[in-house]
Amino acid sequence: MKLLFFLLPFLSSLSISAAEFLPPDIDGWEQDGEVEVFERTNLFNHINGASEFYFSYNFQKVWVTRYKKGDAELTLEVYDHGDLAHAFGIYSMERPPEADVKDIGAQGYYEDAILNFVIDRYYVKMNSYREPGAGSGVLLNTANLVSRNLSDSHDLPEIVTLFPDESRVLNSRQFISNTFMGLEFLGSAFRARYQNEHGELTMFVMQRESDEEVKALLEKYLEFAGKKTVEPTEGSFVIEDPFNGTIHLTWFDKFVIGFSGDDIKVLRDELSTELKSKLADL
Repeated sequence: MKLLFFLLPFLSSLSISAAEFLPPDIDGWEQDGEVEVFERTNLFNHINGASEFYFSYNFQKVWVTRYKKGDAELTLEVYDHGDLAHAFGIYSMERPPEADVKDIGAQGYYEDAILNFVIDRYYVKMNSYREPGAGSGVLLNTANLVSRNLSDSHDLPEIVTLFPDESRVLNSRQFISNTFMGLEFLGSAFRARYQNEHGELTMFVMQRESDEEVKALLEKYLEFAGKKTVEPTEGSFVIEDPFNGTIHLTWFDKFVIGFSGDDIKVLRDELSTELKSKLADL
């Protein structure tokens, strides 16, 4: 009797959570069992080795639905990451560099047996077995159904859309949720890679809530690099990072625009000027 009393609240919360996501009916396919819900306390039961990585992107819960059609199988996973930036972030980190991205949700891609996309606060992953051409067939059709049910917004994070297009490397726009460049005090950042005949560099943007937070970040970075300086003010800095090489930074309002990689001054100046102009309108 005590065991039943203990389980009832858990089972009740599980059913309420499952009710938040209604899996679509897929023509010709039969849902195989109930929707499974995994939260932070039990995500390891679903993706054991990757749980901590998902936690770092503000993971809330995931709904897992399985379907079958004869010997064929299909799995639909809807991950809730709390907000668009974190959902895009984990999608961007798992998206293959060579992916042929398409307008699925905010952005997505498919291969023969998988389809992944991001929309609003959700990262949706789908895969199939023993179903030829599933990516452009049943998975794409199902993705469009799921997308419409999850959100009306097909936006990418605003800073992502502001990265200049010229010379940008395909599928290089990403959001790093914490410990950017391996340094915990840098926190989160958006980044993209750029390439021309002179080499390659990475452009990044760190956004904070106030000028004081930006100043504190820069003070920590300067101290880390062993650079004695007066209190930082808006403007440009060059930091010799012992782990990441020469880093060029510009403090602008509540943003830090930065560059790592090859020293391509002309490209760096062009990109910084364009992005700074766009950020001024935020």
